[in-house]
Amino acid sequence: MNTSMLVPILVTSMLASGASLAQTASAPAPSPAIKAGLWETTTVIEDASTNSRRSVVSRTSVGAAEVSNLARIVPAQREFGMQCENRALKRDGTNVVWVISCKSSTETRTGKAKMSLFGDSYLGTADLELRKQGGGKPAKLTQSFSGRWVQACS
Repeated sequence: MNTSMLVPILVTSMLASGASLAQTASAPAPSPAIKAGLWETTTVIEDASTNSRRSVVSRTSVGAAEVSNLARIVPAQREFGMQCENRALKRDGTNVVWVISCKSSTETRTGKAKMSLFGDSYLGTADLELRKQGGGKPAKLTQSFSGRWVQACS
């Protein structure tokens, strides 16, 4: 079969499956740019096992050269006495997902996080599991965070 015969067959099968010609030719929608400057992040941590809740507000600056570096955009984990890292960061349009891993001499916290970017703000959540060294039932922690652009840096 020659290639000139494949095109009509391919288009017919795509249309039959519900695809449109516009879908196949369209480019992905551009994602909003993250502004360089001073950002404020509010993180709310809820512990279902103790029914407790606490908020942390932090500020960080993002330079113009860093706006495409996901590690500079996602909220850093700041747990007292723990070494934390955000790994496997992936961006798909306006959404970012990553894995959180924290450890100390007495416990570990691991889980997945996601956030949506809106140019001058963002919203996200993380579901973590807290495990104490020496065993016991793991506790579930939920983090919600929001960020907002405050001002340009001079």
